[in-house]
Amino acid sequence: MRQYIFQNTISKRKIFRFVGIFSIISLGILIIFLFVPEILMARPGGGQSYSGGSGNSGGDGIGGLIFWLILQLPPQISIPLIIVIIVFYYFKNKKEKGHDVSVASTPTYSNKFNEFNSVEQSIERFKQKDPDFSRLLFWDFVTSIYHKYYTYLGKADFKNIKPFIASYIWEQAQNNPLNKQTDISEIVIGNINFISVFEDDKYTGIVVDIKSNYTKTKAGKSTRFVLTERWLFSRKRGVLSKPPEEMRDLKCPNCGAPADFNDAGECQYCNTFIVAGEMQWFVNQISIIKQEVFKTQGLAHYEQEIGTDYPTIVSPAINTYIQQFTQSHQLKDWNLYWQNFTDNIAYKYFIEIYHAWSEMQWQKVRHLLSDRLYESYSFWIESYKREHLQNRLDNLSIKRIDMAAIESDKYYEAFTVRIFASCYDYVINREGKLIGGSKKKARYFSEYWTFMRRSGVEFKESEFSLHNCPNCGAPADKIGQAAVCEYCGAKISNGDFSWILTRIVQDEEYTG
Repeated sequence: MRQYIFQNTISKRKIFRFVGIFSIISLGILIIFLFVPEILMARPGGGQSYSGGSGNSGGDGIGGLIFWLILQLPPQISIPLIIVIIVFYYFKNKKEKGHDVSVASTPTYSNKFNEFNSVEQSIERFKQKDPDFSRLLFWDFVTSIYHKYYTYLGKADFKNIKPFIASYIWEQAQNNPLNKQTDISEIVIGNINFISVFEDDKYTGIVVDIKSNYTKTKAGKSTRFVLTERWLFSRKRGVLSKPPEEMRDLKCPNCGAPADFNDAGECQYCNTFIVAGEMQWFVNQISIIKQEVFKTQGLAHYEQEIGTDYPTIVSPAINTYIQQFTQSHQLKDWNLYWQNFTDNIAYKYFIEIYHAWSEMQWQKVRHLLSDRLYESYSFWIESYKREHLQNRLDNLSIKRIDMAAIESDKYYEAFTVRIFASCYDYVINREGKLIGGSKKKARYFSEYWTFMRRSGVEFKESEFSLHNCPNCGAPADKIGQAAVCEYCGAKISNGDFSWILTRIVQDEEYTG
């Protein structure tokens, strides 16, 4: 194009027009850079992106609108405007660098720690009013309603969740004709974070961020999306939490029967009209914070670790919880128990689970994982298999294990530990060719792992075997997808018999 201009210097007007067009295009690129937020990457097992690649995000419309408006301006106006914006952006960056201001989207340690403390304190205040509240059971409830909301959307079964969602959400979903033309399947929840717990004159509210991915099919075309959504759950003040059997799945909050309601919200078993929030949590608001198209190219994409050098985020009341745990289990020496837990549970689970990930034999650790965690990572392993890829984690070595939090409620107790480790983390294809990562340079990382079990369980950690059913002691070679031992018929993944792993959270995402 440059050669064309020099060969065809007809007038300054044409040159001016070219410069104007070139500047506007440059401005368009700048606007896209400024207004489209970065995609936050995380590691599903290895160091690759959680999302599997970049996609559409929430800032496109702003940049596109400004770009279109400037396109309408004559060059005499657009070029000075471009110069002003570029000069402003230059000095803005210079000023931020001069004051060591980080422009990354990842929150700093101090911000994360303050948020963590605020959420923890609000949960503890709430538990004083509702001693039956269990954060672990609430995760199960969120998982259940999230799955059913998207599975039933646009279908006749959507009526069965009417008592658990706000009326305006119900009406919008029912009146949207696109929902009847779209099918959502293969729903996987990666993580659920508590954002806030609060009360007003009428309701108690809990806000959570849900990271998930699902497949949306319309007119025979299927697209997989990766999302971050913010859901507000509410219920009337004074309502107490339900027991595990009524929180793990959606049931009539009056009679406890499986959710079967008519369009008016009447239970078909007890004939009671269930008003949202009167006896159970309901979804009061849904906001999509980020949505991307899942791309398999990202399976071999590696991001720099963020937060490994941060201090461990420790629960502010950790010493109180340690004392309570020591007393409830009649321990003679907490330090001895902690060493026993790290050696026989945290360390062994970490090595065994990541070995199964590396070998793509996820079923081997089914009995060590909660249902949600197993399903989430199963999706990623199947994605690797479809692309004929394998994420290897060789020479895995644990450097240190820190205690981060202890939680104990009426039904469950949980330990959250931060595990520092290193390994050769890389992706190969079926011919063994290196696609991403490194076989020569060790990758150092840390993650927060949460283990849970039923309150009152006294299974000795030193006697636990990774390869046997914790209930009957039979080999764990016949644990099905539902985590039921075929020898004794017990469901293992609820933590009723021993510790199970229920969460893995990267440093940059951990908020308690």
